[in-house]
Amino acid sequence: MTSLPASVDVIVVGGGIVGLATALALAEAGAKPLVLEAKSFGGAVTGGSLAAIGVHMHGLEEYALLTEACGLWRSFSDRSGDAIEHNAQGQVGFCLDDEDIASAESWIAEERALGAPYRILSASELRALEPGLTGPVRAATYAPDTATINPFRAARAVLAAARAAGATAMDHAPVTGLLIAGGKVQGVRMASGQEVTADAVVLAAGPWSQEIAGAEGIYVPLFPRQAQCLAALRQPAGTIRHVVSGVERKGGVDSGYTQIQQAASGQILFNTVMELMDTAPNAKDAVREVPPGFVMSSIDMLVTLFPGLADIALLRSWVRFEAVSPDARFLAGPLERDGLWICAGDNGSGYCRSLMLGRFLAGEITGKPVLDAALRADAARLYAPKRFAGVAA
Repeated sequence: MTSLPASVDVIVVGGGIVGLATALALAEAGAKPLVLEAKSFGGAVTGGSLAAIGVHMHGLEEYALLTEACGLWRSFSDRSGDAIEHNAQGQVGFCLDDEDIASAESWIAEERALGAPYRILSASELRALEPGLTGPVRAATYAPDTATINPFRAARAVLAAARAAGATAMDHAPVTGLLIAGGKVQGVRMASGQEVTADAVVLAAGPWSQEIAGAEGIYVPLFPRQAQCLAALRQPAGTIRHVVSGVERKGGVDSGYTQIQQAASGQILFNTVMELMDTAPNAKDAVREVPPGFVMSSIDMLVTLFPGLADIALLRSWVRFEAVSPDARFLAGPLERDGLWICAGDNGSGYCRSLMLGRFLAGEITGKPVLDAALRADAARLYAPKRFAGVAA
């Protein structure tokens, strides 16, 4: 059994995919990181993720960074012998009405201007690609480079790679506070009462990051948001061939979303959120049931798009909590206290960004940049926590 070290180079608080990817990048940069996970590795929103790896409809400003992120997952898949079930299946974004079509055309035009190989499909072209999608879809976007990975396998593979590179990782090791001396964060205090010192501490604990920082009077603008999903019993391979999503309308994910895909196991994973619900700050600390309205809207959308699945049996459902920032972008960089860093605020798409963000943060902490200069500059600008400086809780 691994014993808790008294001192390390960097402590990463949180053993979800973002924390594990940060630890991997830190170890590969030559640091000695320690990951401290309060419960099980990947047991929070990481394990509940649909883990889509793609650029389409994820924000034009982040296009280059997300392209890098997708490439890092392809490379990691190769390096791990595809232990993560990387499946470059592509993505179709369905359009049900004129508003959807207008949004789709706008997205495609802007993404193609950046070099993306995306296009609009007619209804007949869509059905040739996705034969089971026989609902009243008028057109669709097509992004052939979107992939999915198995979130459980990927978390374990990144954890194994981080350990192999020299990281120490401990689960069921909750952190209760920060050690601060002389105005600098110098480590963490564990629930057991033990203390671990470090040159730097990275908060990668999703919506729990705010609580840890807030206990020391450090405001982090992150809010918990309930995310949920359904899974139907295993179906024959190829029942759903692509990631099927709704076209993101003006207002972004806050205007609702749909994602449907088939896992390598054959299960159909799906969700449709018509309106986001308010989440109480302490809701994330309890086991929650999936809201009935979400179940009904998700089933309605699945059956509308894929009438042939009307009789499949629902297998399971789950609720997890993701962290969301006011502008729906990650916070990745130094906080307003020496020695304290953050990498959190996934807004539901942290899996895709995790390897890229880990490398960015590892470069900033160690002083040995890993991303190229242009990407590093983009990441520093887009994800800077200090963009919210002066915003009080």
